[in-house]
Amino acid sequence: MLIAIALAAYAVVLLSVALASLRWGDSMENFLVAGRKQPKFLVVASMLASTIGGGITIGTVQKAQTLGFAAFWFVAAGGFAHFLQGGLLSRKVRESEALTMADLADRTAGSLARTLTSVIVLVTWTGIAAAQFVAVARVLGTLVGFDHATSVAIAAAFIVVYTLIGGQKSVLRTDFFQFGVLALALLGSLAWLYFAQPPAPDTIRIDLFTAAFGPLDLLYYVVVIGGSYFICPMMFSRILSAKSPADARRSSFMSGIGMLGFALVLTFIGLWAAATGFDAGKLDPLNAIAKSVLPRPLGALLVFGLLAAILSTADTVLLTAAGIAQNDLVKKNSVLGVRLWTVAVGAVGAFVALFHMDVIGLLMKTYNGYTAGLVPALFVALLFARFENGASRRRPSAALFAVAIALGYALGLAGSLAGTGALSKILPLVGMTVSTLLSLLAFGTGEARAMRT
Repeated sequence: MLIAIALAAYAVVLLSVALASLRWGDSMENFLVAGRKQPKFLVVASMLASTIGGGITIGTVQKAQTLGFAAFWFVAAGGFAHFLQGGLLSRKVRESEALTMADLADRTAGSLARTLTSVIVLVTWTGIAAAQFVAVARVLGTLVGFDHATSVAIAAAFIVVYTLIGGQKSVLRTDFFQFGVLALALLGSLAWLYFAQPPAPDTIRIDLFTAAFGPLDLLYYVVVIGGSYFICPMMFSRILSAKSPADARRSSFMSGIGMLGFALVLTFIGLWAAATGFDAGKLDPLNAIAKSVLPRPLGALLVFGLLAAILSTADTVLLTAAGIAQNDLVKKNSVLGVRLWTVAVGAVGAFVALFHMDVIGLLMKTYNGYTAGLVPALFVALLFARFENGASRRRPSAALFAVAIALGYALGLAGSLAGTGALSKILPLVGMTVSTLLSLLAFGTGEARAMRT
């Protein structure tokens, strides 16, 4: 009963913040990028809260128990990607004055690139939304014993409602609070595990490679998984919300530092579970630790922290997909349209979540095509971009640039369908290479045509 009351109070707090942000729904710029006036501390906290979501938090601990220290790279790859993002892209992205990543693709590579980007992001981020709904179902099951279907329905309905009320401003405000809850819960749990129930000496191993994780796996994590953070519509929405290009750049660097810290914390919780022979039973290790190992108050805080992580990712995922669907596919300036798309994406994601339980597997499959096709192409486009009045003066050959995205995406998707062997990692890497080379050729061809005309 107390837990149910606490959940209800938590929901009321989030809805109150959303309602307080309702006035930011008067324009697309306010609803999607919070008026481009947000302070650095909100941007950084939101970047971290959105990246360290429920799927990654639960999944990294689970991977660390089976793979060992190598699971560190699942989150750390994103941290290094944010450092690279800060050094190469953040300032330029903010200077573009785009509303979405697909809008940015239009401003750097043309309308065909905008359409392809929109479709790929909409499909991919619907899958990520489903992964978050699966994760919240597990948390609610731990807290109040709801079955999977009931948990998914409750999660989807609540997240959709509170996202469509306040838009980006509400997301930024609630992310700051939820990031604090998650950070406190994870740090407290790590400290208790190692000081109150320390594993036996020499049972914690820091091996970069194991029989189950080799150099190819490391390359895949750093390039493919890291790439999904480097060129990311959720992170770009935060960058576009920052007060200035300088703030946007600093925010990426600070978020990278935070992600490396989270990677270590999550990995060492998983290593504790492996070293102590902890049996999670039917639960994932992190929820099982919260339920049966930690003191009850700390266990409850950890579960609420996991819930906060899921919510802070899920709301951003929904708003990102809905904003791109309305702004870049429908191409009409309508906040109501974004809200309707939020409902649609949430409904599809919830349906997928009812039948797909593997969180990390689902994330991997949605990332591969996106990362192999879009990330290299948009990176090349941003490197060539020279913005003037909101659009780049340098443009690629539209057809060849589209081929670069499509071939890269196809190879990445083929990797998702290739099972768990080496080919599943090689194909996305080949796709990224093909997309990069063809994008460079597209800009060379486009530049040559521009010179002749």
